[in-house]
Amino acid sequence: MSDAPVVRLETRDRVVVLHLSHGANALDDTLIDALDRELSRLDAAGAPPLVLASAHPSIFCPGLDLRRVDGLPREGMRRFMAHFNALLRRLVSYPGPTVAALAGHAIAGGCLLALACDRRVMAAWGARLGLSEINLGIPVPAGAVHMLVALYPTRAAEQLVLEGDGFPGERALQFGVVERLAEPDAVLGEAVQLAGHLALRPPAAFAAAKMFLRHGLTHAMEERDAAEGERFLDLWYEPATQDRIGAVIAGMNQR
Repeated sequence: MSDAPVVRLETRDRVVVLHLSHGANALDDTLIDALDRELSRLDAAGAPPLVLASAHPSIFCPGLDLRRVDGLPREGMRRFMAHFNALLRRLVSYPGPTVAALAGHAIAGGCLLALACDRRVMAAWGARLGLSEINLGIPVPAGAVHMLVALYPTRAAEQLVLEGDGFPGERALQFGVVERLAEPDAVLGEAVQLAGHLALRPPAAFAAAKMFLRHGLTHAMEERDAAEGERFLDLWYEPATQDRIGAVIAGMNQR
């Protein structure tokens, strides 16, 4: 087993870059734990400006690791979703500036991580930002939907949640879910520059303003997840949903 970190840290111009370095970055307990630890550590260290990036050349994060969660009993899936939802709340409430560098695809849970950041820089071509959950027969988790409606234009949130197709770069920019487009090999540099620009503001004032803007958001997200979590699981364990998940896994295994 490799000893390489699943989240690699780099500092560029006083901006901390967290490189997701876990293969194709499918979300499993290992990656979620590593991200949660780093966010907690950075928060305690003064919440420096942060860029969330990927070491994979064409994938930011494809969402949950379906191979890992396939076959989990209901209690195991309940615990896993609580783990991911808590990470999302930690990221959206991080006091310092956060920017997602999307040189590759950000799908499902990966899209949610990107949208929990303050800003996004996306590749002008070759990348897609989208929520594909509904195509499997499950909704986007209720707390995440609450976050989307609170932070993004309603039309964009509805299209992402209900249609499942996602956006290429130009369309993501038009819908107001990314702030900048760049050539794929320039995305990270643009993201670092943007995070550094946000960090020019006095840190205490930035943190307070962000808290004022998002007052009550994480509490409301947690409440929505608690209220609708069983409904999510009911749909996850529907036979038709399990068949679709099985078909996706079979397709991955043939690649």
